[in-house]
Amino acid sequence: MRFRMVFTAIFLLTAGAGGAQAEPLMLDEMRQDLTELQRTVKMLQSAMDAQSQVIREQAQKIQALESREIRLPGALGTAPASAEAQTAGLSQGINPDIGVVGTVMAHLTEDGSDGEGRDTIALKEMELNFSQYVDPYSRLDAVISVNDEIEAQNLEIEEGYYTHWGLPLGFRGQIGKFRSKIGKQNLLHLDQLPTSDYPLVVRDFFGEEGLSSSGARLQNFIPNPWDFPLELTGEVLRGNNGASFSGISRRPIFNTHLKTFHEFSKESNMELGWTTLFGDDNPPVPDVDGDGVEISATRAEGQDRYRPKVFGADLTYNRLLAEGKTFKWQNEAYFQNRESASHVNQNPWGFYSLVDYRFSRRFSAGIRFDYLEPLDVVDQHGRTTAISPYFTFWQSEFAHFRIQYSHTDPASAEAEADDAIFLQANILIGSHKHPVQ
Repeated sequence: MRFRMVFTAIFLLTAGAGGAQAEPLMLDEMRQDLTELQRTVKMLQSAMDAQSQVIREQAQKIQALESREIRLPGALGTAPASAEAQTAGLSQGINPDIGVVGTVMAHLTEDGSDGEGRDTIALKEMELNFSQYVDPYSRLDAVISVNDEIEAQNLEIEEGYYTHWGLPLGFRGQIGKFRSKIGKQNLLHLDQLPTSDYPLVVRDFFGEEGLSSSGARLQNFIPNPWDFPLELTGEVLRGNNGASFSGISRRPIFNTHLKTFHEFSKESNMELGWTTLFGDDNPPVPDVDGDGVEISATRAEGQDRYRPKVFGADLTYNRLLAEGKTFKWQNEAYFQNRESASHVNQNPWGFYSLVDYRFSRRFSAGIRFDYLEPLDVVDQHGRTTAISPYFTFWQSEFAHFRIQYSHTDPASAEAEADDAIFLQANILIGSHKHPVQ
């Protein structure tokens, strides 16, 4: 349109009086162009006014929030009571984040200890994840797990806890059921593991899938003169979980975990941690049955308060390589001082060392070595070792597939070495982020 107006003006200047007959027509066209230009300017002005109104409204909202001292979720500090009243019902009417994680596992093994063989394929786990910020100061997370295994088909509340930020002195608190902060892999769900199973020492000391229990947790960063991050976690857990303890609900387990982090460069870092657990034991004691026969029995109320002591250390080194490749070296070691007779081994200990190399966006490979002197060995004090190489295909962030081979040499002299193959598929839909630990 602008070129047309310019062309018209030039034509009038050059045409002179000889173009008198065409002048009325040219003037009409120029008036139409001017009218169209004015209409366009008005439309642009209206759009600018609308944008300015939106900006003013947003600025008013920000000013109102700042005046009420409302904190963003996850920020430390405590909002005043007036802000709590003004933000009541913040999450009402908003659907929580929902996700589903399915893990299908095929297991081929030489182990025939159950009399039928252990070869199977099953829906190892189906997790339903729910999470939502309750208000600017807290959040609720829940993980409900179901499975279709031959040995135990069940529905379980794997995790369900409430997190509150901004407690006095900068503490963060959690209550409910959660995976205990022990080392590294105990915090992970099955689909998050770099391998198809948990390390031997985790399974023997804390349960087949680690230690998850109801309780309360407090976390905070400790100021120090060296100015490096030092996180301290304290937990009081219900005592009905964990293979190393009594299994009695009213006898709590106490756990502390200390973690620090050091960044060597933008490409490499290291994390160090230390874990200490205290709990009750319930060894069998001499008793007499109704017929006067001496038997061995366990007391329902438990005994040996805080005799079992579990100590652990973890080290993880990460390096970011060229072209998005990554390298991880992870280690955990645990040992116990039991001072009781509920297990054969009074000083069990074990460790694992894992190397994981992601050599492209879609492929990674690694190997894990396990060493364990277990809690219970029949008629002897021995060790179990295992080596487990694995390969993972990352189809996308929502689906990955793994094959793993494991050779296990058991502690008992009567048991034979076992070779096993795991085929694993993890499929995720919806919001698949696990609760923040």
